[in-house]
Amino acid sequence: MKKFEQLDVYDEEYEILLMPNVRVIGKAYRCTFNPNETPWQKFWDEYNAAQDIISSLPTLLKNGMICWIGDCPVGSDYYTYMPAVICPADTPVPKGLDYRDLPASYVAKGKYVDNLDDVVQKLKQQGFKRRYTDIGTDLGWDAELYTIERANQSSSSNEGIRWLVPCIKVEE
Repeated sequence: MKKFEQLDVYDEEYEILLMPNVRVIGKAYRCTFNPNETPWQKFWDEYNAAQDIISSLPTLLKNGMICWIGDCPVGSDYYTYMPAVICPADTPVPKGLDYRDLPASYVAKGKYVDNLDDVVQKLKQQGFKRRYTDIGTDLGWDAELYTIERANQSSSSNEGIRWLVPCIKVEE
């Protein structure tokens, strides 16, 4: 199994990696599940405006960043959307940025799909399952994985997006 620190966003291969304890650092926004009420472009513009600070952080991903999605209490209609980078667990958080500390876990990496049925099937074939059944849990998270070039463009297209999904071995 490849180490998480070797993950290259440009790699198209579907794989499961062991992610160490990490700190996700970026710009967090509270969103509703109604896409008509969410100013996506504003979020990305603000993230890109902070690039001088963000690009100085010690990222664990080659050529990439993520959009972390989580903080969704059961039964709520909101979640957190955070364009960010994945850093070592003890990385100091610069003023004006937000963070989430994620515990070590397996993560599945692959091409973006409109729903997670394909993800679940690939995980089952390799002896894994999603750590959380859906994003509607207090502890669940998923992340879209972007190349640096893609992150600097508009977020209106899903073309070229990969994803990270936390997972566990079935026997665990």
